[in-house]
Amino acid sequence: MQWYYEHEGRQEGPVEESVFDELVRTRVVRDNTLVWREGMSGWQTLASAQTPRSATSVDSALASPEAGVSRFCVECGRAFPANELTAMGSALVCSSCKRNSTQRPAGTRRYAGFWIRFAARVIDAILLNIVFFVMRMSFGISTFARIDGDIGGALGRAAIGTLLSLIVASFYEIFMLAGYGATLGKIALGLQVVRPDGSGLTLSQATGRYFAQVLSSLTFLIGYIMAAFDPEKRALHDRICDTRVIYTKQARHFG
Repeated sequence: MQWYYEHEGRQEGPVEESVFDELVRTRVVRDNTLVWREGMSGWQTLASAQTPRSATSVDSALASPEAGVSRFCVECGRAFPANELTAMGSALVCSSCKRNSTQRPAGTRRYAGFWIRFAARVIDAILLNIVFFVMRMSFGISTFARIDGDIGGALGRAAIGTLLSLIVASFYEIFMLAGYGATLGKIALGLQVVRPDGSGLTLSQATGRYFAQVLSSLTFLIGYIMAAFDPEKRALHDRICDTRVIYTKQARHFG
């Protein structure tokens, strides 16, 4: 059975039923989302179209013989064996996040806005500049190099220093996002970069997001400022790479 659904004003699909169940579980498709499949008289909300089925879709996933397969908690975004997660409506949450369910509806996310992300960038910039300073000193490249008549040598040393800094910065961002879901600045402030289904970024996705940030910078930083006005706090590079920056479980006391 194949399903169609509405997302951000667009018709999406067709998707197989197993994929549709995953969209329901990760709250991409919600109770008020318009859906349609063959045999239905017209588009209906998920709640009215499949109330009996949606209540059992997550339960069947937990009872499946493949219960040991990793699934994602929609609260913190971390992967767990399916049999270690608890069904909360049409969402799966881990035991730690379940304790917070009385404070917020399960499956909802707190998106990180412009200023908290800016603060994370400042922390990363400070850390990277410390690394750059040590690295330049190790290679004998002074930040304030004297020319002493050797213009070519001074420009060459400056170019090498800049190139090394760019390489270190790109490797730092890409491998931290792919390996930990966040840079040190984001980790310090309890932020995480995730896909719409709550999963982490692969190495290629983290690489693409890093270079998409270049576009955000080339727009006179308007690409970053977009996060202040987007409903899901997405900057330009988040829109390009379909990522979200969310608060992790540990950071919720700040909100």
